[in-house]
Amino acid sequence: MSKRRSFKPVKITINGKTRTVYNVVQAGNTLLNDWPEQTPAAKVAERLVLDVFNDAAGPEQVRRAFITAAKASDIKFSS
Repeated sequence: MSKRRSFKPVKITINGKTRTVYNVVQAGNTLLNDWPEQTPAAKVAERLVLDVFNDAAGPEQVRRAFITAAKASDIKFSS
């Protein structure tokens, strides 16, 4: 169960603060604690974070969903 949970970094800017997200845990924390609005895309990304820990999804799926959620919330990002 020691699968890597990291992914290619995604740099995002929320409320004027830029951060780089490197892994599933950071993505989950950002979605839960810092996300400006709860969109359907953000909820999908949150569910995928949980799915990784249940071996039902992979880190790259979380990364893609995280980027989709950023687009849906008009959050600046680069990957």
